[in-house]
Amino acid sequence: MQSLIYKVFTRKYSLSLQADSLLYLSDVIKQNEMTQTDATKWLELLADTWAKREEGRPLVELAPLKDLVAAVASGTSNGLIGAGDASKPGSDLFTVIDAFDVPAWWYDPGKKMFTQPFTEGDILSSAESKAALFRQRYDLLRQRVLRNDNFMPVSFSDQEKDRFYKLSTIDSLQGREGEHFLIFGMLSQLEEGKMFLEDKAGSIELDFSGMSKSVNGLFTESCFVLVDGYVEDGVLKVEEIGLPPPESREKSRAAFPNINFFGGQPSLRTEVQLRAIEVANDNGIIVMSDVWLDKQETMDALSTLFEGFSHSTPPIAFIFIGDFSSKPFVPGSGETAQYRDNMTALGQLIAGFPSIARSSHFVFVPGNNDPWGQGALPKPALSEYFTKRLASRLANATFTTNPCRIKYCTHEIVVFREDLLKRIRRNSVLPPVEGTEVVKHLVRTVVDEGHLCPLPQRIRPVYWAHDHAMRVYPIPDVLILADRFDSYSINYEGCHCINPGSFSAGDLSFFMYYPVSRTSQYSKIPKK
Repeated sequence: MQSLIYKVFTRKYSLSLQADSLLYLSDVIKQNEMTQTDATKWLELLADTWAKREEGRPLVELAPLKDLVAAVASGTSNGLIGAGDASKPGSDLFTVIDAFDVPAWWYDPGKKMFTQPFTEGDILSSAESKAALFRQRYDLLRQRVLRNDNFMPVSFSDQEKDRFYKLSTIDSLQGREGEHFLIFGMLSQLEEGKMFLEDKAGSIELDFSGMSKSVNGLFTESCFVLVDGYVEDGVLKVEEIGLPPPESREKSRAAFPNINFFGGQPSLRTEVQLRAIEVANDNGIIVMSDVWLDKQETMDALSTLFEGFSHSTPPIAFIFIGDFSSKPFVPGSGETAQYRDNMTALGQLIAGFPSIARSSHFVFVPGNNDPWGQGALPKPALSEYFTKRLASRLANATFTTNPCRIKYCTHEIVVFREDLLKRIRRNSVLPPVEGTEVVKHLVRTVVDEGHLCPLPQRIRPVYWAHDHAMRVYPIPDVLILADRFDSYSINYEGCHCINPGSFSAGDLSFFMYYPVSRTSQYSKIPKK
């Protein structure tokens, strides 16, 4: 069996086994009388889980290996893991990941690999973190662009190379006026009324007057773009501008297979088993935003919703996204007790439907007008002072940050509450293509930029050391952009994008997402 262990751990997963670790695995296989097939599956599960959980540790030591084997054994039978139940507390099938717990990965263009920073991400970080923020956005997107087929010639012949794009840096433009260049960089306003393109080598003023057509996407300061043009009198005359080309989730993962970008602990179940669980429990995930608990109409509508599901199988989860009050929360205004009472009333309402309170997951994501936070992103979760009574009535309640991430079986879901479309349109520097839906431009901008909020820091500040929590890389399965704009659902580059709209301020509408079919259904509750 030692040759099989070597084949799986070393040849397939590039892991090195200590001698005692190798003997330990051999003994476990013999003691459990595993067949060759079962032993191979079990070893691959161990190796894959080690690679994901112990990033950067290729040496498999005995003590952590025993812990891993025990964890696998607690949920397996002869190496094969059972189905499981997503509704059980502590289940690894449904996990909510706080924005402040998202792992920080920095791309090193010299080593062409991701590394983790040595410093912890404090809320009040140093000024160096601000510079690192934009460098990391630049390096992350540039490595993605260079891996695109249009930038990778398949041979070294000059004729073949001419068919592919070549990126230039700004410092290489000096003394080469009249030549055409394709440059990747960030849009900046370094002088009043003038736009510049910046990269790590320098900056150059842009002139958009010669552009022959409108653009696809929404462009603001701090957006990273590809610019095609020529230099004249020290100014880059722009002929075309575009967003960085997107990269499929599968291609991103294949490029860095052993890195957990999303966060959370990897499941001990195989992907096939997780998909089987999804098929067996395809009850849908309900998503609604602007759930104003201080309005009786909202509470009546929720009661109607829960009543309808109480006579059928409860949904997998309810994702409630703020604001949770029709009025902005003002500290010291005397509204603290009322806000807490509204949360308590929701708990009492849900408790009246025991099957839902016991089986479904409840996720609460705060909005901009909910307590507390300092006006920057990510926004902290609601305080336990407001939520303790509500949480006591629910079996599975999670109060998380904005944005947050949810992992359900094989699905990676990103949730973000922000009136993003209004902010980006207000700060756009170029008009988008006429006649196309503006929401398509928004979704394209967010996904192509690989960032939930590609706006200048002065418009929408982000905690410098936690900017990585705002990334959309690799592209998730589901992207929920909760906005007060009209509701929509769009598929883009394998990502299902949803805006549930405003529940209380609108027509009591919401979306129900079905993981198996990867589709969503628009629904609304009739007003009484």
